[in-house]
Amino acid sequence: MTNWSIVKIPEVPTPNLIIVTNISAAASEKTVKDFFLFCGKIVGFELQTEGDRQVALVLFERESAAKTACMLTNAMIVDSTITVKPYFEESVESDENMSQENKPKVTVLAEILAAGYTLQDQIIEKGLEIDAKYGFVGRIQSYVEAAKNQAKTLDEKYHVTAKATEIDQKYHVQDRVNAAVGQGIDYSNQALQSAPGLKVAGVASQVKEQIAAVHYEARRLADEKKTKTAVPSSAVPADEGAPVDAPAEKTA
Repeated sequence: MTNWSIVKIPEVPTPNLIIVTNISAAASEKTVKDFFLFCGKIVGFELQTEGDRQVALVLFERESAAKTACMLTNAMIVDSTITVKPYFEESVESDENMSQENKPKVTVLAEILAAGYTLQDQIIEKGLEIDAKYGFVGRIQSYVEAAKNQAKTLDEKYHVTAKATEIDQKYHVQDRVNAAVGQGIDYSNQALQSAPGLKVAGVASQVKEQIAAVHYEARRLADEKKTKTAVPSSAVPADEGAPVDAPAEKTA
């Protein structure tokens, strides 16, 4: 049992407190704290060693921030996937409604990706589901359209589609794929032609499109940050690099 000395465990259970386990021993306190700052303002944080891993307590100012953090189970920090859950299990089913003022989850996830952390697509998909539930569909759609436009621009500039077609024709890639899959393709196509199959295929395609769009937004944010923090080469000594600022605290 971990003895916490910095974060005082509230006597009354609160949904604002989470516990993070299976943290890599190589992860610094700053790295872990910065990761969760994307979820919202932190009012209490403590990281301790537990065996060959680390465990953290994170107390957020707002419950909505803690809920966002709990979505991040299986995210990777340094070289290990973390587990995140409410410290008080009975607080997991809180009735607090998510206000429309809260930042869309996909925005938070895109910011985390842009900072260089790794998130599984299942986490992004969960964020999409939550945003759709609370009406943040406009933001998601704007990501999708931006991603499509970017893909079109890249294709026009570098002729990606034409090159792919040329490679396929030269090496008969598609023919080999079809031959390897064999009758399974015919069976799958028959299943997809049914009404339920078409619906499932449509939903799956839409989700993949939205996930790709979140990754696009992450890349856009990363590029934007690089532009803002760029320092003229003449102002930086050859043997020094510009420091990387820690992310500012955000309200979830």
